[in-house]
Amino acid sequence: MISDLVERWHRGWIAADGLTSERRDGHLVVHVNRSRRQYEWIITDEDDVTEVAKLVATTAEPNWLSVATDAPQKVFAEIEAAGMIVARPDETFMRRSLADHPLFDSPAGYAVEVTRSPVIQVRVLTPDGEQAASGLMAVVGEDAVAHRIETSDAHRRRGLGSVVMGTLAREAVKDAALTGLLFSSTEGLHLYRRLGWEKISDLVVARNDVSA
Repeated sequence: MISDLVERWHRGWIAADGLTSERRDGHLVVHVNRSRRQYEWIITDEDDVTEVAKLVATTAEPNWLSVATDAPQKVFAEIEAAGMIVARPDETFMRRSLADHPLFDSPAGYAVEVTRSPVIQVRVLTPDGEQAASGLMAVVGEDAVAHRIETSDAHRRRGLGSVVMGTLAREAVKDAALTGLLFSSTEGLHLYRRLGWEKISDLVVARNDVSA
């Protein structure tokens, strides 16, 4: 089940970021093509962690490994034993039905802008046109993947993250999406839980010891 959900999430991620992916020896590899992360391996079968971690650890370019797991401490140990560095130890894989996702009006003084390219982008703007919060959602089939949900420091604690998520969900439903998927940082977890998103699994993200 986790494997299927991660596969579906990855389709939305690469659509949102304009990336491509492939299978290497049965493992999902995303072409990130950034200076500090050329490729990212995504693992859902914990039996494969040691093998893939050793492979990624010895690659010549800076590469990452993400593991969806219900046993993060075990994954930490295997990744570190393979010579990799745990970069994000406490992310969370989450989902939610979108049909009843809560909606929020923007606070006084803010305006909401929605664009499609075809990825849905929501921006919350100040009266001066400054971007206070933003987010993306890519719809692939009946799934909608939230990505890059951000609120600038000067505009936090005003409910703007809720405005962004509610607007993204509403727009995704217009495109026939039923299920929302996302990977949450520790900082975002409180927001998503408050909006009714549920945990699927933990996520451990590691990188090899290669500089850009």
